[in-house]
Amino acid sequence: MQISLKDTLKTARLQFDTRLAEVLIARPELRYAEIEKDFGISETVIRRVMKLFNIGARKRGPKPGWLKKAQKEGV
Repeated sequence: MQISLKDTLKTARLQFDTRLAEVLIARPELRYAEIEKDFGISETVIRRVMKLFNIGARKRGPKPGWLKKAQKEGV
């Protein structure tokens, strides 16, 4: 039986998407920019994988308590 290129590409893409989803779930502290750089992908790919695996959106904006910390340090 001959393996088609289309099936091979589908399998490879699914494996990549699975690994990316594992990173997105296991490392919520990573910024999208860091993930993009590490994997060599765009934010569009990240959003596609999040939708495919039904991963909720991450919180946006500054982390809680950043202003108090900055005021303590005198910045």
